[in-house]
Amino acid sequence: MGDELQKLVKQKRMLVMLLTMFAFLFYFGLPLSITFFPEIMNAPSPIMQISWAWLYAFLQIPMTWVLVFVYYSVMKRFDRLLKKLVQGDAA
Repeated sequence: MGDELQKLVKQKRMLVMLLTMFAFLFYFGLPLSITFFPEIMNAPSPIMQISWAWLYAFLQIPMTWVLVFVYYSVMKRFDRLLKKLVQGDAA
């Protein structure tokens, strides 16, 4: 049980680290892009002539929901594997 449990914990840590890094990069991408590329970020986009900065900002909402969904789905699978592992050890 020890090796399988360590493998599951390592996978969980890797997922959390990757999702956190992506979220930070996406979040800090907005102020950085506004700082370094103000002409592009203030230009109107094809979507209702909203500036690219506002479009990027609004995309952070669905991005958060997608990350939560990915985390929830993977952790649900992780919990099932952990439950099987614990039940197999108890038997």
